[in-house]
Amino acid sequence: MEKGSDSAAAAVDSPVPAEDAPPTRLALALGEAFTEAQGALALRDPEAAVHGVRKGFKRLRALLRLAEAAPARAVSQRARAARRALAETARHLAQARDTAAREDALDDLVAKAGLAKATRRAAGRALASTDAPVPEGDGVGAHRATLEAEMAALAEALPRLGAALDEEALLAALAASYAKARRAGRAVDPADDESLHELRKDVIAQRYQMELVIADWPALGQFWVDELQRLRDKLGKHHDLAVLRALAEAQPARAGRRPAWCAPLLAAIAARQGKLAHSALRLHARLFAEKPKAFRRRLSAYMSAVSERK
Repeated sequence: MEKGSDSAAAAVDSPVPAEDAPPTRLALALGEAFTEAQGALALRDPEAAVHGVRKGFKRLRALLRLAEAAPARAVSQRARAARRALAETARHLAQARDTAAREDALDDLVAKAGLAKATRRAAGRALASTDAPVPEGDGVGAHRATLEAEMAALAEALPRLGAALDEEALLAALAASYAKARRAGRAVDPADDESLHELRKDVIAQRYQMELVIADWPALGQFWVDELQRLRDKLGKHHDLAVLRALAEAQPARAGRRPAWCAPLLAAIAARQGKLAHSALRLHARLFAEKPKAFRRRLSAYMSAVSERK
């Protein structure tokens, strides 16, 4: 666990929000994401619990990125420490997800890249045989104590973190996050798996952050979030294929040759990744065509219109 995990439980030298003050957008969203992750911890099905916790943590981390823009340095540091602690904890839950992602990637290659089903079965069997044994206490159970400790620390911090940004500061943070994702997409090398993976992180953050303004124009806001989710899915499939390729390339050669399924699998991965990268970057160009200052003005107009109606 990172050192930031310890920081996440430290007190913040900033005033507690007044009890009669209406909750901010950020406070409401953080509360919903926290409840989502907490509810997933209680699920009995291991796969559903892991999926739910990881999803809740991604949402929390996206919102904590906004809280890092707080003018109070102590609050900003607390948000950053909490985000890093959640990221480190989530990594411990990756094994169950990685196995499912590999199987989904193989199925995607059959459906979209013409991979022969016989090759898919051979690859699936060979790669499954190299999986590390799942530790006793499958799913969340093996990491429950750590997860609950992180959630308890975050629960203590939520009131201050949620009150960290007023409407103007939130608007600035949303625009800065948009600008970061826009720059990343314009600078990305479509042949570089790592740069596309980093872009995916920015898109995930933007996808959850934009939920804060859906209510300002529900039809357009929901469409925007749905398109960001579509972009995230394309980049996610690309990343899963990169992981699959690394596993295939690591297969030991016998008599100087890799298994027969490796060559057609690697060819299918290359073809599918190329199409996914092209499609993802075209979608990114449309979603992030607007300059950051224009994006901020548009969001400001939506948010102000809703505030004036209250």
